[in-house]
Amino acid sequence: MPGFLLVMTLATDVVLIVVAVKAFRMARRIETRFARLQASMVILLCAAGVVASLQDIGVQATRLGWLSDEVGRWFVGRIHAVIVVTGLFVVVPVLVILRKLTVEFAQAESVTDALINRLPDGVTMESAGLTPREIEVVNAIAAGNVSDQQLADHLFISASTAATHVRNIMRKTEIRRRTDLTLLAVVDWDDRI
Repeated sequence: MPGFLLVMTLATDVVLIVVAVKAFRMARRIETRFARLQASMVILLCAAGVVASLQDIGVQATRLGWLSDEVGRWFVGRIHAVIVVTGLFVVVPVLVILRKLTVEFAQAESVTDALINRLPDGVTMESAGLTPREIEVVNAIAAGNVSDQQLADHLFISASTAATHVRNIMRKTEIRRRTDLTLLAVVDWDDRI
């Protein structure tokens, strides 16, 4: 039975190594930083798993008598050193990455708060009493159709009708800039989540 556990541990190591190699190859082709970070974490976790199971293999081999007690202790001692070093290589980058992500999220949140603060207090499309067509106009503006002609083309209305809708929306919401209507769509979308 212990020999079977040893074989299963080795098989698990092979699977972890294959996964780590696939993640490494994938990480080289990925362009986004977050996805590359995820692939790197998979590689580090697989490496930690292999090192931990090597320790288990040393202990099992010593128990089975395949290694002398002295060689087994030496092997396990070396693996402990590798675990400590691997832990440093895993923990330190993870802490650095978490710090960077925390800073980036804080910056994004402060920018979002600054933008949202440009809106009058508590204004939403519902609280402003916008009609369904006016809500369509706000969403079209949020999609990048800012000018009257772009709105007219997008909504199949005339440019003067688009201008009237925008004027009515701005009056109802007390928003002064047409581009701030995009923020209104974001706030409304965020409230629905």
